[in-house]
Amino acid sequence: MIAVAAGAITVTAIVVAFAAEYLELPWKWLRPGVELLLLAELVGLVVLERHQLFEPVQETVGGTHTLVQEMHAMMTENASSSGHVTACASTPELFRTMTRVLREALARDQSAPQILRSARLSGRAARWSNEQEDTDLAAEWQEYNNALAAYFLTPGSPPDARARRWSYRNIFAFATQQNFDASLERWRRLFAGKPSNFEIRILVRPRIEALLSPGPMTDRDVVMTFDDAAGSFHWGFLFRGPQYRALLERWFDDLWANIPESYVIYSRNGFNDSAIDRIRKELGALEASQVGQRG
Repeated sequence: MIAVAAGAITVTAIVVAFAAEYLELPWKWLRPGVELLLLAELVGLVVLERHQLFEPVQETVGGTHTLVQEMHAMMTENASSSGHVTACASTPELFRTMTRVLREALARDQSAPQILRSARLSGRAARWSNEQEDTDLAAEWQEYNNALAAYFLTPGSPPDARARRWSYRNIFAFATQQNFDASLERWRRLFAGKPSNFEIRILVRPRIEALLSPGPMTDRDVVMTFDDAAGSFHWGFLFRGPQYRALLERWFDDLWANIPESYVIYSRNGFNDSAIDRIRKELGALEASQVGQRG
């Protein structure tokens, strides 16, 4: 009611003010009076009728916030129930997940050749930080290696071996010569049977960085693992579904294609000693330059 009365008074004052100007009546004070009246009405609306003005807006904002929360809860519930993304909160859980993913992929019947992809991109391709202290963890690691070895296509593999349907592409990044040599020693033991369906390409990094790396990446699943300067396989995620695999597969293949052939250290022909020597020298020179800069 206050707003209606103030509005009626204001309209009347505006009409009289314009009439006074048009008829050139000596009521010059009406125009500033009208302006003051308009300002007073606005203040009155805000102060006296604030509930009618702002409560609907507050209710709308509150309703929108509630709706967003409900949508977030529904999306989280759907993602969890669908099983498309699973968190692996520890190293043992991550090893068990990678082992299971490898064995499930190899057990599936494949109508076309498949590529198993894996990468360690932080610059430190090691297993974990407490290898000697945790025997259970070492057992989980060995199970993972056994599952990986089942993909090896060696001269002694039977004609119907499932490994014949798979090739394996690995990308490893290194920031130190010592870590590269340690990994190389492990690979020489692991590839003693001379598998012909494996290929390893190397990236040289200036420093170790905390990164998520894909591995393994099968025909359906992708395991992303977190590595940093302290160790590898700290935690990770399992992504299940073609939408995740297709996206990460394209990213991996682009990275793979951009690594020169001169950085391939293992292929069907075995170890490439010239590429190994080149990478060792490059890493040594990189470390020497970093020491010089610190000095």
